[in-house]
Amino acid sequence: MHVRPLSGPAEMRAAVALYREVFRLGATDPAVSPRLLISLAHNGGSVVGAFDGDDLVGFAYGFGGVDPAGRVYHYSQMAAVRDDQQGRGVGRALKLGQRAQVLGTGVTAMRWSFDPVRTRNAHFNLDVLGAVARWFEPNLLGVEEVGRDRGMRTDRLIVEWDLTAALPSSRDRAPKPPRVGWGDTARDGDAVLFGLPSDWEARVAADRDASIALRERVADVMGRLVADGYAAVSCAVAARDTAVYRFVPDPQEKH
Repeated sequence: MHVRPLSGPAEMRAAVALYREVFRLGATDPAVSPRLLISLAHNGGSVVGAFDGDDLVGFAYGFGGVDPAGRVYHYSQMAAVRDDQQGRGVGRALKLGQRAQVLGTGVTAMRWSFDPVRTRNAHFNLDVLGAVARWFEPNLLGVEEVGRDRGMRTDRLIVEWDLTAALPSSRDRAPKPPRVGWGDTARDGDAVLFGLPSDWEARVAADRDASIALRERVADVMGRLVADGYAAVSCAVAARDTAVYRFVPDPQEKH
């Protein structure tokens, strides 16, 4: 497998087709367009693909951003990996390829958002890459109308990744947390632990109404923690069915 920038209309169309497949979009559901990806690739954005031989198995794209304090960063809008390629390190390779491309422009920070109930993504972002979730945006995209979570709210944690820092080693990662009930919090010194299902899709399939209620709890707890100056630095499996976030006081000024 190798990662490289995508180029040309054919590769951009292949990326869009992969996007639609991964996010379970119907024929009329809106998606990113090949023209947008080409424009990003030619104007300082990132559009990178992961290939198994000649087969595109994942891609990511992003663009430049600046916050109210004037800090410049690269915003990674999306990364998608084909279902049959999960667990092969494709997502990690994509982010590293995107990091290399962004560092080549002189930018040293990357941000992106993710759905906090998808704890596998959280573990990858926080524990594998070493990003820090410093912001919480309630219902950022409105009620979901397409894809896997139709009818659900779209809360997002937003992470910041220092592109100049070394990736965490297994020794750097937080120890296995104690089990905390879904939607419950617990103290661990200065840290706050918050429990969620380790497999969100399975939870929704088992009890959709309870899952919707749990999303409301996530919005309440994470919104308050971030407002109180906490940031998420880890999300690790505590038991077969449970993953636990670790929020710690964040000394960095946030805007």
